[in-house]
Formats: sequence, structure tokens, C-alpha cells
Amino acid sequence: MMRRSNVLSHRRAVLVAGARTPFAKSFGDLMKVDTIGLSVAAVEGLIKKTNLDPKHLDHVVWGNVVMQTNAPNCAREIIIELNLPKHIAAHSTSMACASGLSAISQALMMVEGGHADVMIAGGSDSISNGELPIPRRLAYGLAQFIYGKKKGLAAIPNFFAEAGYNPLRWLPTPPAIAERSTGKTMGWHGDMISELYGITRADQEAFAIRSHKNASAARNKGYLGEEVVPVEIMKKRTKVPYVTDNLIRDDWDKMPAKLPTLKPAFRKPNGTITAATSSALTDGASAVLIMSEDKAKELGYPTDVTIKSWDFSGIDPFPELLLAPPIGWHRALKKAGLTAKDIDLFEIHEAFAGQVLATIKCVESADFAKKHLNIDHAISNTVIDMDKVNVNGSSIAIGHPFAATAGRVVTSAMNELRRTGKKHALCSICAAGGIGGVCIIEHTPKMK
Repeated sequence: MMRRSNVLSHRRAVLVAGARTPFAKSFGDLMKVDTIGLSVAAVEGLIKKTNLDPKHLDHVVWGNVVMQTNAPNCAREIIIELNLPKHIAAHSTSMACASGLSAISQALMMVEGGHADVMIAGGSDSISNGELPIPRRLAYGLAQFIYGKKKGLAAIPNFFAEAGYNPLRWLPTPPAIAERSTGKTMGWHGDMISELYGITRADQEAFAIRSHKNASAARNKGYLGEEVVPVEIMKKRTKVPYVTDNLIRDDWDKMPAKLPTLKPAFRKPNGTITAATSSALTDGASAVLIMSEDKAKELGYPTDVTIKSWDFSGIDPFPELLLAPPIGWHRALKKAGLTAKDIDLFEIHEAFAGQVLATIKCVESADFAKKHLNIDHAISNTVIDMDKVNVNGSSIAIGHPFAATAGRVVTSAMNELRRTGKKHALCSICAAGGIGGVCIIEHTPKMK
């Protein structure tokens, strides 16, 4: 049962394991599975994978960006849908693409603060099932018709007074994809920072090909299969398990000929970002099992991986919308007592190839550090070794279901540290609104 305390106990939280659904291109194979269905599949898969007795689970915290209005607390719906013990509390959180990392950090705080022993944290998004809002004018008209003082035929004039007389203006509107503060899309900003930091189109294309190459190799080695748990989908009126990441290109060696022919996707006609150097709209979910060290030992789970530090940062959205993470790199490294030279693996979310390459330039730039942190040296004390970056591919190849990305990134880093015996991984995620989320994972094999 959940332990509650008013005094911080400085307990150690450990990452036991992670799991995710396959990541699939939106409006494709997982289109008929909504965000709750994806969440349920991820959590159920994690419980089965770890043989966790649900009676030990204290709380679920879940990230979500594309919310279902009929179930705004997706976390609690997971408990109910899986028929888990109803005493398990659950809450949802939203921080754009950093939502999953926000959920994980909240779970860490609850465990380390003595408020829980066993938690599941993660996130999900189904872009395929994003709801289309009706225009406000129609909503106001319907409100007058349904709730106004006049009823029936007498309410019709009031309806038209608000809604207008043109039915074409009553049609549902797609969700805004532009930043509210700047009026520009994230892709436009990615293109802008690529220009500001001298990232060429050829650089971006080479990086995107590398993402597919690494992801394809990781899948062939079975590494990605270690992460994935099935989602049930209907095929010919029969439920079948779906386990395939369907965005990864195994024919990455054919991409160099194709990519230069693609048109700019955001800043037309002369932008450098294309569909191939961007992460695609994706459906999926991911979950991470977090325990107190004492509870993990009691239940026989590994205690060799923990999050040593984490940080959330912000930056002025114009023009550097996607470059808040480098600020978080500095603060997370400082909290952990580490330098960039100590990091064995970098897991950098690939919203766009140009954004990843610009992020690396920023952490190597004394000018960026002076401007944003008022320090006289670059954030990184060494040139970032690209052989340490996204060694198993990332969002461009695997996909980016918004709130599910952090769980995938953390799980990938955790598994790779255990697989290789290495010690430190830094995970970095950019998010809408000029937000960055960073965490440093530490692997200590000797701890049992």
C-alpha cells in the first residue's frame, strides 16, 4: 500500500524496466485504437513483462497531449480498464512533448519523498483520434438554442445571430499546429534554427538516414523488440496482436538518392527541412516501472538503474523555440556532478534532424552559454562524439507520439546501459512553447 509521509525521506528511486507499444504512423495500423487503448496496452504489457503483482502498485502518473475530452484523466482510466485494484490513485499531466518526462519526474519525487513505493509513469498519444473542435460561433449558437431562455422555433433567430448563416463556417476545424505565441509551426522554427546555426540540408539528410540505419540495425538485433509489447487490433473481425514499428526504413541505403528531390515542408520555397528530416505524426504509448530501492530489493527487482538528475528549462520561443534543452543539459550535469565527457550515451529526441544538430552546436558553443546561462565556457567540456548519439535510432525513424517519446527514450537508454555495461546516459527532449526536458540516467551494475 502507499506510504505517506510529511517529511522527505531522501529515499532512492530506481528504474526497474520500461515497455512501449509499437509506434505506428498516424491514420494507419493503430488508427482504431485511441489514446486510452494504447495506454492500457503499454501498462498491461509492462505489468506482464515484469511479473508485477498489481497489489503492490501505489500510483500511476501519465502524460498526455492530445486529450480525449470524455476521459481527461487518462491515468485513472488505465486503472479502471485493466481492472487493477481500485485503491490505486492516478493523475495525468501535460507538458507538450515533455509530458512523459514530466510524468516520470513526478513519480521519482513521489517515491523519493516517501509518498509511494511502486509507481508506473509514462505517456501516450493517438494523433489519429484527435478531436476536431467546432468553431466558437457554432458553439455559441448551439448554446443559445439549447440553454437560452427561448426554446424550440423561437430560439432559431438567436442561433443564427451567433452562428451566422454560412454553414461552411460551421465545419469542424483541425487543431492548431502553430505556436500560439509566434504563429509559426514547430517545423518553421526548426527550419529557422537550422539556418541560424548553419545546419545545411545535406547535414540534416545525412542525420535522418543515420537514424533509420541505426533503428533498422537495432530492430534486426532484437533491441527494439525488447521494448515493444503488443496492441490488439481488429483484422477480418478477429483480434490480433500488433507489434511492428512501421516507420523504420530498412531500405535506408536507398534514401540518399531520394531525399534531395523532396520539397521543403515548412518554409517554402527555400527551407531546408523536409518530411524525411522530420518526425512523423505517430500513435503510441510507453510506460516505466519505478520503485523505491528498498521495495525493489524486497520484491526481487533490479536496483542498478536510477535517474541521477533531471531538469526542465525554458527559452524564448522566438526564434530559438527548440533550443531549451541545452540549458537543461548544463543544469542536469551540474546537479549530477558530471560533465559531458562523463556521458556514455546521448538520447536526443529527433523532432527534426536540424534541431538535434543545432542542439549539439549549442552545447559546444561558449556564445550560447554566455547568452543563456551567463557562464564563460561552453556547456560541454568536449566535442560531442556522434558515435554516442542515438545509437539505436530515434524519433525520425521510430516515430514521435508526443507524450510517449520520453518513456521510449528512457527505456532505450536504460536497456542500452545494461546491455553494454556503460554508466551514464543523458536524455534530451524539446517541446512546444520553448520547453526542454533533460535527465541523466546512471547505471551501477554492482548494486543488487
